[in-house]
Amino acid sequence: MFIIFFAFWVIFNGRWTAEIAGVGLVLSGVLYLFCRKYLGYSPRKEWRAFRQIPRYVRYAFTLLWEIVKANLILTRIVLRKKPDIHPRLVTFRTPLKRGFSRTVLADSITLTPGTITVLVQGDELTVHCLDAVFAEGTDDLVFQRQLLTIEREVAKTDA
Repeated sequence: MFIIFFAFWVIFNGRWTAEIAGVGLVLSGVLYLFCRKYLGYSPRKEWRAFRQIPRYVRYAFTLLWEIVKANLILTRIVLRKKPDIHPRLVTFRTPLKRGFSRTVLADSITLTPGTITVLVQGDELTVHCLDAVFAEGTDDLVFQRQLLTIEREVAKTDA
């Protein structure tokens, strides 16, 4: 973290002098100590968060893939001569514990064409599905499984 603070200091100054380097070292050190004391920062937590990056990247690719699949299904529905749609409201419970994880899940569902998260209340999500095809498997979403894995790792970091 100290190195990152110092690197930003140098980049934002745009030039390198002994004075800029000295002031940057002092300010980076003070900021680093502040983060450790008041924000609960530790190099161990940072390393664990850094190790989560591949899971977040995999989640982003999964989200993109699900968006593409839903777009194809929705395109097929729209291009039918007589679209036969059966909208549904589906309510299900999520095993996710953190509010942030639930919000990411709700947003991921809404970003996927054909579905909109209508309500999030505690561990219950209500989703409007344009057709019954989109309502299938809402209780065992691939998003939810990946977020559970990330949530477990974050819980280890916080402990």
